[in-house]
Amino acid sequence: MVRWSLFLILLSGFINLLAQTHPAQKYRSKNEPVIPSPDGTIFCEAEEFRLEGQWQAKNWGENYFAATFANTFLSRKAFLQAPQQCKESIATINVKIDEPGEYLVLVRYEAPYRFETQFKVRIQQDGKVLIDRLYGARENLKIWAFGQKLQKEVAWSWGAVENIVWEGHDASVSLKSGTAKISLIAGPQPEPAAKRNIDLVMLTKDHQQVKTRIEKESYLPLDGWLTQAGDVWIKVKNTASEKIIVKNLKFQEHSPYWVHMRNWKQISVSVEPGHTTEWIEVGSTMDCLNDGQWGFNATGSCIIEFGVRQADGEIEKIREFSLQGPGNLELVGFADTRYSRKIQSPDESIKSIVEYLKNFKTSGKTPEKTLIFAQTKIKEFPEIFGLVTKSDIYVDWRGKSASQLEAICQTLSQKQRENIRVVSLGDEIGLPAPDAKASKEGFVEYLKSQNVDPSEIDPSGDWNNISYNPDPKLKEANPAGFYWSQKYRNYYGIRKIKELTDVLRKYLPNAGIGANFSPHHGGYAHSYLGEIFQWVNCFREDGLTMPWSEDYIWQIPVGSPQMNGINLDLFRCGLKGKPDRLIHYYVMPHWPGNTPNMWKRQFYAAIAHGAKIFNLFEFQPVWLAYTENHVTSLEMYQMILKSFREYGTIEDIIQNGSVRNAETALWFSETADIWNDNDGSFAAGKRTLYIAIRNNQIPLDFIVEQDALDGAIDRYKTIFITDRHISNAASKNIAQWVKNGGILFLTAGAGMFDEYNRENRVFSKLLGFQQEIFEPAESRVEFEKQDLPFAKSITSIVEMNGSKVSIPVYGAICRVKPDSSSHIVARFSDGSAAILVVPYGKGKVIYCAFLPGLSFFKPAIPKIPVDRGSTDDAMAHFLPVDFERNIGKLVNEAYSGKPVVYIKDNKGSPVGFIENTVIEAKEGIVIPVINWSNKNIEDAVVELNIGIKDRKVSLASGRPIKKVHISESKTEISFDIEIADAIVIR
Repeated sequence: MVRWSLFLILLSGFINLLAQTHPAQKYRSKNEPVIPSPDGTIFCEAEEFRLEGQWQAKNWGENYFAATFANTFLSRKAFLQAPQQCKESIATINVKIDEPGEYLVLVRYEAPYRFETQFKVRIQQDGKVLIDRLYGARENLKIWAFGQKLQKEVAWSWGAVENIVWEGHDASVSLKSGTAKISLIAGPQPEPAAKRNIDLVMLTKDHQQVKTRIEKESYLPLDGWLTQAGDVWIKVKNTASEKIIVKNLKFQEHSPYWVHMRNWKQISVSVEPGHTTEWIEVGSTMDCLNDGQWGFNATGSCIIEFGVRQADGEIEKIREFSLQGPGNLELVGFADTRYSRKIQSPDESIKSIVEYLKNFKTSGKTPEKTLIFAQTKIKEFPEIFGLVTKSDIYVDWRGKSASQLEAICQTLSQKQRENIRVVSLGDEIGLPAPDAKASKEGFVEYLKSQNVDPSEIDPSGDWNNISYNPDPKLKEANPAGFYWSQKYRNYYGIRKIKELTDVLRKYLPNAGIGANFSPHHGGYAHSYLGEIFQWVNCFREDGLTMPWSEDYIWQIPVGSPQMNGINLDLFRCGLKGKPDRLIHYYVMPHWPGNTPNMWKRQFYAAIAHGAKIFNLFEFQPVWLAYTENHVTSLEMYQMILKSFREYGTIEDIIQNGSVRNAETALWFSETADIWNDNDGSFAAGKRTLYIAIRNNQIPLDFIVEQDALDGAIDRYKTIFITDRHISNAASKNIAQWVKNGGILFLTAGAGMFDEYNRENRVFSKLLGFQQEIFEPAESRVEFEKQDLPFAKSITSIVEMNGSKVSIPVYGAICRVKPDSSSHIVARFSDGSAAILVVPYGKGKVIYCAFLPGLSFFKPAIPKIPVDRGSTDDAMAHFLPVDFERNIGKLVNEAYSGKPVVYIKDNKGSPVGFIENTVIEAKEGIVIPVINWSNKNIEDAVVELNIGIKDRKVSLASGRPIKKVHISESKTEISFDIEIADAIVIR
């Protein structure tokens, strides 16, 4: 009996082990050699190597770079991985050499920026080692994407998140006919070390094609060589009464789209009545880097059989289809047919998705009052998800002039005009810019309207000597001329797009007029820090009426996906005083790339920060999509369905409500944008400060220069400023606001200069000292996740509030000489002032001679490769939580108000990474609660500092509230916080 039980345990373990084995590991179970493809090239899939040590075969999506676009694809959707450090581990494969000659040994693998990924390639024949070469070293020349050709290391302007490379253009080996053995060897390597993720090894005698592709295939060199050649085969049986011809339909590529140099040839088969062909190779017409649309056209009735060639060369039938006449056989082209052994029609694949969702049980209700847009060919999706179905609600009229728009609108009936709710004027656009040569008259008229004295721009004071010139070279020669030229450029852009908007508003009473703004334009300096003239002023001045952007924040290595809230807060700032206008937001579910958990956070965060129209963009699998945008994940569809059903229970409050105003504000300005104040480390400094404020559960609004000029800042108790350039007029009003009792929080360099790049004497007087800024290159931080772990500290804060501390500072510091009225709160290691409190009238200034957000983030960002991974533990989705506590306390000390919502754990300690806002409407209150961590908070206590007596409290998810304690002025609610939810008060 004991032996039998032991046998069952061992058998169970063996079955589990087999279940965990990647299908690629089973493909060459008898150690069959790799057979050359029809063109003689030998493609060795790394995941098929026989493994020893710590090598593992894994699926695409578990690697560093896996998404729906750019350079993030792996052959046959799998790879081989060795850990960052390991004992010597060897993976081997045999290859069949049919033609002797000099072969290049090219390896496709991932090369994370700043990290070593070293491994050796060893090739043996007849027991002799013919090549034993180190690959993956940072110093090695590699073949890079996007026109970079041969480089040692590349970091893209948007972040080093697409670093799949080829190496070996200069590595050759002489092989004779017979069998050769290839080994991949991983072992200890220098730090910083990354995982060794290897896609394939390619042996080719076609040296010229390699050179040509490196030179001409500028987007993704060599990748166009990769197909499923030799894997997939067909037989055609003619069941018609006359001869038929069968041809392949062109494979619709999604790796990412149509950029590859392809050598594939058209398949055309002629078959006589009653005859059946031999097996015909068709895999060479199929992409192996991603799934896509595929199929065949037949001129008459036939049966098409599909087979997959096994490792031993035999072809095994896996599927057949019958055509009952001339027409197309449309198919899903799976990139890994060798392993998946799947041939399906789109209808079959759609049916499996729809049945999966219909069988998924969820609470709540389908949204009815909210515009939810998506592009999809799955006819059941609108009903399942509550998507907009009427075609006349959304129109795309990009590229049209004002007169063309008027002509279009005049052809519409009154009902059609009333039905239109969304007008798109473009995607990822900037605003129009004036022609430098043709703008003299308009520029001068603009200056006069702004009461500018011509002598400020030209010493002669003669308007005839003044011309529009936005050239950055003018910054030093004529800073006033440069400033006003930039102001005019912004003014012109808003006026020109407003001409279109004014026409549309005249005819379309219910339409929001907008264009998708990309949060990535402008590189690191404007990632999630959009230019104010476009993101705020354009809406305040009615240039457009519907703010619109996207949350592709997992594309780039900023500090946290939570920073996406900056986009929406800028838009809310742009819509101040216009409560009827709606923010339109893409909440991107594209997979691979995003994850279901992160999508839910971003959806609830979009609600929390004011979005009211939602857009899923291309909401269908890759084999239905047109471009590189798609959702090929059942788990993602399930999460969206669950979240939408939750949202359906609160959408009346969301649609009729607004985000409660705050008493604290973060400063943004057009003047700062004109002088590129976000350059260097200052963009990262501002984004990280934003999180430091939100992490203290401080309600936050954004304000701009106009708010200082018209007195709107008077309603705020605290203002945070990072910008170095502030206009003289705005500076005066800010100083008066402080004098009247405001708390001003400044970081290094804040308010140093006025709009003409001169010393800001108002702020110098306010502070009682001048600032001298230092920005060492080795301490520069452009992208937080990418650069902060490697940045060298400039110095450290060693004393704070009388206690010893050790807080390194990064990016920039200021050397200041405060007068006796200032209180030094913290000192750098050399004894100089790091933090000061400067009293001014009834208020005060908290001045940091460094960038506190970077110090706040430093301990929370691990030194691991930035990526574009598709799992929750990928760096792209990493959620920092272990922040520098002393900096967090400093930020909190600047806040003199009391939050409406305060969240604690079951021990009474505040939980900073749980974000919330308050949305109020006559129907009730909704408090979105977003957990920006991977930790579930059990028995969290949410303290509401508002009276809700005699009102019902529930959760949007329908999950139970564990405890509710209501008093006259305060309520405590206890429940478990997982990913995201919302407290509902009715």
